[in-house]
Amino acid sequence: MPEPDNSQPPKVPPRALAISLGALLVPVLADLLLPRAVLGSYQALLWLTALVPAFLLAYYRGWQGAATALAAGMVTLSLTQAIANWLGRPVPDLLGGVVAAYLAIILGVGWLAERLHRDRAEIEDLAFTDLLTHLPNRRHARVFLENEFAAAERGRPLSVVLFDLDDFKRYNDRYGHVVGDQALAAFAEILSQTTRKMNLSARFGGEEFLSVLAGSDVEGALVFAERVRSAIRTKKFPNGTLTVSAGVAAHHPSMRSPDELLAAADHALYQAKHDGKDCVRLFGRTLFEEAVTETPATEAEGEEEEGEARDRESDKEGRGRKEPPEYPRAPDEMGKTAPPVTLLPQRVTGFGGDRKVLLVEEEEGVRDALVSYLEKEAFGLTLAQDPAEAVQVLGTEFDIVITDLSPPGRGGMELVKAAKARWPTSQVLAITGVQDARLAAEAISAGADRCLQKPFGMPELRRELVEALARRDRLVMERSRSRLLSAEAQDRQDRAQTEILRAADALVQAVEVRDPYLLGHHETVTLYAEEIRKGVDPDGRELVPASLHLGTRFLDVGKINLPTDLLAKEEGLTAEEVELLETHPGTGRQILEPLLDDLTALEVVTWHHERWDGGGYPNGLLGESIPLAARIAAVADSLAAMTSARSYRDALPWEEAADRIVGLRETQFDPRVVDAFQESLSRLRSVHRSRNAPPSPHLPRG
Repeated sequence: MPEPDNSQPPKVPPRALAISLGALLVPVLADLLLPRAVLGSYQALLWLTALVPAFLLAYYRGWQGAATALAAGMVTLSLTQAIANWLGRPVPDLLGGVVAAYLAIILGVGWLAERLHRDRAEIEDLAFTDLLTHLPNRRHARVFLENEFAAAERGRPLSVVLFDLDDFKRYNDRYGHVVGDQALAAFAEILSQTTRKMNLSARFGGEEFLSVLAGSDVEGALVFAERVRSAIRTKKFPNGTLTVSAGVAAHHPSMRSPDELLAAADHALYQAKHDGKDCVRLFGRTLFEEAVTETPATEAEGEEEEGEARDRESDKEGRGRKEPPEYPRAPDEMGKTAPPVTLLPQRVTGFGGDRKVLLVEEEEGVRDALVSYLEKEAFGLTLAQDPAEAVQVLGTEFDIVITDLSPPGRGGMELVKAAKARWPTSQVLAITGVQDARLAAEAISAGADRCLQKPFGMPELRRELVEALARRDRLVMERSRSRLLSAEAQDRQDRAQTEILRAADALVQAVEVRDPYLLGHHETVTLYAEEIRKGVDPDGRELVPASLHLGTRFLDVGKINLPTDLLAKEEGLTAEEVELLETHPGTGRQILEPLLDDLTALEVVTWHHERWDGGGYPNGLLGESIPLAARIAAVADSLAAMTSARSYRDALPWEEAADRIVGLRETQFDPRVVDAFQESLSRLRSVHRSRNAPPSPHLPRG
């Protein structure tokens, strides 16, 4: 078990070092700068100021500090006198005596400081150790638990076990305090021998003991508690036998403080006593529900008010207090009475409550284990048989996407890219059974937040999930915070965005200049998209019309990065040219994302070339996973392109273009959007005529 670390001496504060340096400079400057007549017989006495560093450094470092001060003083004295002799300044007669006194005083100060340091170390050790059992005491246990609880909040498993010797008061009264103390010492020895060095077992009260098991899950804590219970039960005491009851509790992310963890173990211990003693009980949902049921409503409300008052009082006291707060129940109450319900954690399992997970795992055994664990932790779970099916449900935002990448080439990497592109704050956890660092690196490069290799245990998965949820919450909070602006700041942002949009418009115009066939294309797409939207979402509940307009306005801004000869090419494109052309949605998003705080507009720019059947680009989204605004823009863009000329083809007649769009229902286009398109054909035709677009083209390349 860890002990307080007194091996490292305290650091010397910068102020003490500065004072020490100043004290050394006083005699040096006096010796070298002041006339002999001014100094007189006081010249040698000035060197006594060099004792100041000895006192200061010895206070902080004992012998080591005294030795440092002595060395610094002697070096300073030697150099100063050497310089003085070189300058022809005489050495005072008293200097030899001063040096002798200096040495004696420093040695005395060093000896005294070292004794004080040893005494302080012994006192500190006693302050953390129980004198009877030689185990860490309650204060030490609390400090250790505070540190481990902080680590548990970052995802490390943590369990605690509260032990209470059964009927110990009767044993103590019957055989005497001396025999009782021997029994406590014997149990402490069992506990000490059973506890691993990385953990800590402490005497928490009279006959109450606490074990803090860092890195241990519930199963490990139960095994530990049973081992201790069996050991004391089989131990022969001179005056009979003793048994022990134990309460086990494990940390979960909903716990707000170590007190809740201790209260959970306290309640489990109480249940063990209630069930006949000499047993181990685990705090879980059943025990919590029983505790709530047994507490009358009025009593629970009163306890809640008392708990809130106690918390407020603790906050006031804690502002200037460095010692860790005490668990708010006396040791002699633990296990004898049930702790107040207000102390218990309000969610005992299911840190995944209100969280959604998309799971893709083809291996049946692994999938069953993951499903069982995720459901136990109350995650809302969506299962997909393969990455292709998973992409189809990306229209819903998930907190975490867990996908297996094994075997490679089955679409797992494409799912990672699609999930991260579609929902940037969703956390993607990639799983692989292939021990290949390159595959893991490729997954991280594709957008995965973490890569977990098989085989792995549930504690490891739990740690990853906790960290993933914390990362997601942090990202969501940062995005929300960036939108909370004052009226003045909002006004400044609006004016700045107006200027930014003018600059973006200039980019769109540049694209149209480089490809004259696109002249007016984006205005036409915007008008078409608005008419189709009225059939899909007439009340504007699903889409903000202004956001759709903004997205279609900058639909092809990413083409600014494409070569002019590619845009104007009349013959068919090569595979390399097609690949280059398909980069323009991503480029457009990269250009606009720093400028626009409008997610819908960015979705239109990014995914207006995705197909309903998953055959589009850049992410191969399919079905409802494609944002609705992008699905509307896809039909509007295709209609505008088909009914206008391009360098490589003539325009299609209006009727033929409309028939082609209807024919691509459920393959390229969303059936719901195509239905709205058919309903709005007359209005769309009017827009077409007003734009004076010549009849002709086919499906656009871009």
